[in-house]
Amino acid sequence: CKAHWMVASPCAGSLLSISREYKPQFTVVGPDRPVTAVVGEEIVLPCQLTPRMSTENMEVTWFRSERSSFVHRYSDRKDQYEQQMPEYQRRTELLKDGLTQGKVALKILHVRLSDEGQYSCFVQDGAFYEEAQLELKVAGQ
Repeated sequence: CKAHWMVASPCAGSLLSISREYKPQFTVVGPDRPVTAVVGEEIVLPCQLTPRMSTENMEVTWFRSERSSFVHRYSDRKDQYEQQMPEYQRRTELLKDGLTQGKVALKILHVRLSDEGQYSCFVQDGAFYEEAQLELKVAGQ
């Protein structure tokens, strides 16, 4: 989008037009097809920023459909477990080895049938944020 301002010029007493382009800082990209997991095993939900940039100082939150609580949150350079959905406690891990390349993949341990559904990978840098949606399918053993 484009923002356009009119500013009074102190020299000529006329209006000076200033135009500024606003471009997204990054986009968040997830897989274009459902991710499949097997009950009892672990799964990695892929998600990354484009262009690639470090997310070490950003906030990364993985949600299900409701936004009141979260599956996993990373902010202030560490995992944040307060208000995590009870059914995911001690079962999630943000894979930090990819953070410097913009990868914000989430590992879910001991997959359950109830884990199946829509997930949102939400990345925020200051006031700017983007998110990607993905679907997890779970198969029984």
